[in-house]
Amino acid sequence: MGGYEASFMMSQSLVGRSISPPPQGKEALAQKAAEFMTTEFIESRIRPLCGSFLNGNSFDCVAEIIQNTGTGRLTLKYSLGPDCVLFAKLYVDELGLRCYDVSRTLWSSGFNDAGRYRIPEPLGFLPDHCLLVMRGVPGTPLGAIFDGENSVDLVSGSREAAEWLAALHRSAICSGSPDSDWDSLKLFRLGTRLIKACAARPEKLDMVRELLDKLDQRTSSLKENRPFVFTHGRYHHDHVFLAANATTVIDLDRCRPSDPAKDAAEFVRVLRLTAFKEGFDMERAQRATSAFLDTYLAKVPEAADSLGCYWAMYVFHSLLGGLKKGRNKAKKNWEDLEQFYVNEITLALDFGR
Repeated sequence: MGGYEASFMMSQSLVGRSISPPPQGKEALAQKAAEFMTTEFIESRIRPLCGSFLNGNSFDCVAEIIQNTGTGRLTLKYSLGPDCVLFAKLYVDELGLRCYDVSRTLWSSGFNDAGRYRIPEPLGFLPDHCLLVMRGVPGTPLGAIFDGENSVDLVSGSREAAEWLAALHRSAICSGSPDSDWDSLKLFRLGTRLIKACAARPEKLDMVRELLDKLDQRTSSLKENRPFVFTHGRYHHDHVFLAANATTVIDLDRCRPSDPAKDAAEFVRVLRLTAFKEGFDMERAQRATSAFLDTYLAKVPEAADSLGCYWAMYVFHSLLGGLKKGRNKAKKNWEDLEQFYVNEITLALDFGR
């Protein structure tokens, strides 16, 4: 049975089925995860997905929770052998099946272990548990450099991240409903953050209003008929894994057709903000930014028209979030971070002009 037919049948099997959402809270989720870590569950549901990965080796699985946000999302790791490490993500809604379908489409379209630019291999979706199972990926996340990892280079790694993104945006894949500007620019979230930020810091109202006016002018210049491509949706350095012969990107939950500038702007925003917050060498971060943008725009030049708008808007979201929370966990004090946000918005608005 082909991938599309199997996905359709699985989708139909879920129609009308009521799936209880996972419990909320870290402790409750940890108790739920215990069900997925029993020998019986692993033997009956996980091991059959390994195929030939075990290569006849004896079965000895180590299962552990590697992420538990307490909000319904849970990630488990199954180590079944030196060449067989699997990850399973628990979902609360139809997003798990959607991610499985997208992953199989991408895998069959060339983002597999036969090429350099890859995604995690999707192994199966357990609809009765809303559990997506995938094979582990090689390499080190690009973001590890901010934790002191010296096996990856920020500049060359950012260039590789740009190559992967360009390969996605140049692919013929088209799956899911297209993004609207309302969604891609996060305008609803902008409104709520704006209200809360100004309520928390009324003395910043003039600054916020001035920046908002500039953003409004830039947003109004976006072309209505600009080209859409298949986008990642949450593209940043922690999702990019680098190995000698492969660049692999994870977290495909939000893939959909959209303005290509969305992914590129998110990557640049998160990389530069993380570097600043962590006290990283900003000259090096600038070289990484240039390497990423030069490499990416050489292959997807049409994204340049709206990239500055998305970049500025996403930084503005971060600024409002900081004002709203009234606290700062970064190594920089809030005054320095606020000025960084303002400078970044100005830089982004000037991009391409």
